[in-house]
Amino acid sequence: MISIFLLLLTAASLTAQQSRFDSANTLLNESEYADAIQIYQSIADDGFESGALWLNMGIAYSQIDSLGVAKYYLLKAKQFEETADLAEDALLYVNDRFSRKSAVLPALPWDQFFQFLSDTFGLNAILISALFFFYCAAGMLIWSWFRVDLKNVLRKGSYISFSLMTLLFLFSWIIYYQNSRYSTAVMVDRQSVVYERPNETSSVITTAYEGYTMRVDFKTGADNQDWNYVRLENGMYGWVKKDGLKIL
Repeated sequence: MISIFLLLLTAASLTAQQSRFDSANTLLNESEYADAIQIYQSIADDGFESGALWLNMGIAYSQIDSLGVAKYYLLKAKQFEETADLAEDALLYVNDRFSRKSAVLPALPWDQFFQFLSDTFGLNAILISALFFFYCAAGMLIWSWFRVDLKNVLRKGSYISFSLMTLLFLFSWIIYYQNSRYSTAVMVDRQSVVYERPNETSSVITTAYEGYTMRVDFKTGADNQDWNYVRLENGMYGWVKKDGLKIL
């Protein structure tokens, strides 16, 4: 009975959120962007999220000239399969409207490889594959004890499976480490100075403008409450104020 009651509560909550979402969509279509954003934000504050929610928030912010915030929500929408293509098209539109654009250096091949694995397969799938090869290695090793005629073949198969398991576990650890240490952020202030150290009296590295994307290093900036240590798309490193960024 308790389980049924909880399911009913969840269903009622989802229905209520859908009603609010539909109301916000109506406001969006009527060009009442600020009111639509307020409802969308209240849905997000209640812990509900979806690609459609982030996409519509991005579209709404793009219409009130908050392009940095719009880009942030469109990047979030791009992470959902059902809205990835629409978000990509909207990002092209938003990026064309920025008055200043950063030079972009390609990511290192090593980073590209692990980003490809993370985006294509995901951490869980890689871990499951590693466990599969572990069981294969153990199974073939045990089987070789009983099949003397296939002993060499089974042991070679076991060694290969064990090697693949080790490699996949290593890849999953690297992906987990990168995901926990780094994240993408978008500059939402009109502009922000990038300093050499987390201090406004230190040397100025460059200036970041609205819409710039950067990689935040949580480990390096862990001891600074008001600053983030970032790598800009042009390869420069420095410190920026936290209140000017939105982190994905």
